[in-house]
Amino acid sequence: MNLNNDWFFKWNIITNTCMALIINTAATIFAGGDTLAGWVTGCCCAFTINTIAAIIIPVGPISMKFSRGVCGAKEGTFLDLLLRNIVVNLIFVTIVSMGMALIHVGVGPNLIPAWWSTYPKLYVVGTVGAMLIEKPIAMFCSGHN
Repeated sequence: MNLNNDWFFKWNIITNTCMALIINTAATIFAGGDTLAGWVTGCCCAFTINTIAAIIIPVGPISMKFSRGVCGAKEGTFLDLLLRNIVVNLIFVTIVSMGMALIHVGVGPNLIPAWWSTYPKLYVVGTVGAMLIEKPIAMFCSGHN
């Protein structure tokens, strides 16, 4: 996988946009709905939190070390895809969902219950969503149709 700066920038922006749309839509549905303004605001917040986290945390290398180094998965296999996305979403869905819970509930006794009420479902949605979009986005960013 080519991780030069241009490729990473495209990958990061496109992936984070897709994941913000996927996860925020799921969160909105799980919460019983929202206004269009609330949904758009949520997508923008989720995108921002995820993008900052992606710039700071080397999630790609961490996930590859787990998948290929610790678990011995071969690059390009379904097991590699699954294991990498388990780690990636463990990091990102945790950070984004906690950030969104902080925005909506604030620091206090309701923070952890509010976060945990959606986290497991959002983790599954995020992991499946990331697995579905990874290859098309990689092909697009590499310029292969």
